[in-house]
Amino acid sequence: MILFKAGSKGPAFLAMGDRMKSKQKTKGFAYILPALVFIVVIFMIPLTYTVVMSFLRWNLLRPDLGIKPAGFTNYVRLFTDSFTLDTVGRTFYFVVGAVLVELIIGLCIALALDTEFKGWKIVQSILLVPFMIAPVVVGYVWRFVLNSDYGPIIHLMKQIGFGGLVDKPLLSNPSAAMPVLIVADAWEYIPFVTLVLLAGLKSVPYEPYEAAFVDGASSIQRFFYITLPLLRPSILVAVVIRTLTSLRVFDIVFIMTGGGPGTATETLAFYGYRTAFQAYNVGFSSAINMLTFGIAVVFTILYMKIIGGGKNYD
Repeated sequence: MILFKAGSKGPAFLAMGDRMKSKQKTKGFAYILPALVFIVVIFMIPLTYTVVMSFLRWNLLRPDLGIKPAGFTNYVRLFTDSFTLDTVGRTFYFVVGAVLVELIIGLCIALALDTEFKGWKIVQSILLVPFMIAPVVVGYVWRFVLNSDYGPIIHLMKQIGFGGLVDKPLLSNPSAAMPVLIVADAWEYIPFVTLVLLAGLKSVPYEPYEAAFVDGASSIQRFFYITLPLLRPSILVAVVIRTLTSLRVFDIVFIMTGGGPGTATETLAFYGYRTAFQAYNVGFSSAINMLTFGIAVVFTILYMKIIGGGKNYD
């Protein structure tokens, strides 16, 4: 007879525990299976298809040539073509400008709305309006308000004595077109950034502020030493999401400027579209899209290192 010490667990008990753990793991996997299938179908399959296409030579204008392996030809062209490098620079200009404007203004609005007041919910609802409008509609709205003949903003600037700044239509001015696109994009997405940061502010505990107030800290000191550090997770979420969506901006560029004047507002997403559906070079267009994806991954990692500080926030 095998005897066990008091409090010890016998083989049968341990085996039963292992079976229960196995069932729990199986049940947990069953819960996440739909999400995994969704990720594979929606994300991995198109990504794999794009990767494969980027290594092929396929011109829709020459179906007689068929689809042939191209090796790294598309990528060599991608990193040696001066126009592609200029397009990357324009894309960075748009992304950095849009994200900075949205983050700064969104943080200011979030701080203003952090204290509830009469009509607070109405103001919050009005704030959401631009974000609820489709990007295509946003593009047409801004084309209308900036029209040199009947646009209300242009008319107002002329009335208050700034007509010299708009003698040439803004969207036809190579030096002004990109800043105008940034303003239009910021107008649409500032509400999103504001809501993310406002939710972060609502979750900040009040105790550190009380302690800082007792110690005589000024409002500026409380902002830089309490609010900003505790708001870093929310800032990270807003910045990463807006960076990823800004990298693939297409709608307002297509509607407002069509990549012009010349190529002054042509971003990587628009360049990929033009290469595929105007030049009909599917392989090179896929390589452009993979470059955009790679930049998005690098941006995300950098933001997590810089803003996240390498810390895990629960």
